[in-house]
Amino acid sequence: MTKLNEYFDNELSAQEQLEVQMWLAEHGDNPDSEAQLAELFDSLHVDDDAAARAAFGHVAHRLGIAGGQQSAPSRRAHIVTWSQRIAAVLVVPLLCAVWLLYADRKPEVEWLEQQIPYGETASLTLPDGTQLHLNSGSRITYPSAFTGKERRIFVEGELFADVAKNPRQPFVIQSGEVGIRVLGTRFNFKSYANTDCIEVLLVEGSVRFDINTQTRKQQLMMKPGDMVQYDRATGDIDFTTFQPEHFKSFADDRAIHFFNLRMRDIASDLERLFGTHIVILDEALAQARYFAYFTNNENLDQILSAINSDHKMQILRRDGVIYLSSNRSR
Repeated sequence: MTKLNEYFDNELSAQEQLEVQMWLAEHGDNPDSEAQLAELFDSLHVDDDAAARAAFGHVAHRLGIAGGQQSAPSRRAHIVTWSQRIAAVLVVPLLCAVWLLYADRKPEVEWLEQQIPYGETASLTLPDGTQLHLNSGSRITYPSAFTGKERRIFVEGELFADVAKNPRQPFVIQSGEVGIRVLGTRFNFKSYANTDCIEVLLVEGSVRFDINTQTRKQQLMMKPGDMVQYDRATGDIDFTTFQPEHFKSFADDRAIHFFNLRMRDIASDLERLFGTHIVILDEALAQARYFAYFTNNENLDQILSAINSDHKMQILRRDGVIYLSSNRSR
């Protein structure tokens, strides 16, 4: 009874008011509740009509119902009507209060991680329907549901993405100091922790390539056929083009491309793809750049032989390790 008095006198906290509203909504039409409401009404101690109307208006105002202009009800005769009315009227403010309490609460989101072993690839469908193909040695962290203003995942490695279109919720790939922001598109993205080159090849749609370091903040808009290579060691950016209609990603029969890459980065890629340790014995060869594109499921020996078509490199196998060095005789 004290709680009811305090509720109608506006002396309760928001949480306590919600508790009273929930109780009234649930129990407002049972005999005990009617008796308490009758006692509450009697406690107003009003004898004349004007005071009764004022008291009735006060209570009606607290309940959020219109009552100030009508005649005050007789105390006992209308208690049942009052209790039913209270229970019915409180449903709306109760729902509003519950909505206010829980509207900002997002569903529980679990962060998931998948890592691809060397020599293997994998495919993954994200909660929004985005299709990802992950290359060997890649790692992806993603939520069990996309609940915010953007769809953000974290990637280390290489992937080919077919992003589900959703203009209201951009798709973001974060990889260290760089990010890719898209609405719906197909592209190849590569950013391994132990290689200097971060690379994006846009096949379809549009993306924004974001660089955010202590010394550099830059955004590059890309269109189909654009390729961006960002050297995290030097800060250099190479913006060039390719033919998207002829491009095959690693997801297409393990296609492999090296577009103006240092031999050091190529060796790291080949280690992940074939699970074979490769050692470069001199820095000059490690810094040498190569163009190569393999689309026929070539093996490691075939790839190294093709890269060494000018015979400027010596290739030696010993105890399961491949050693590469410059050919001094040339």
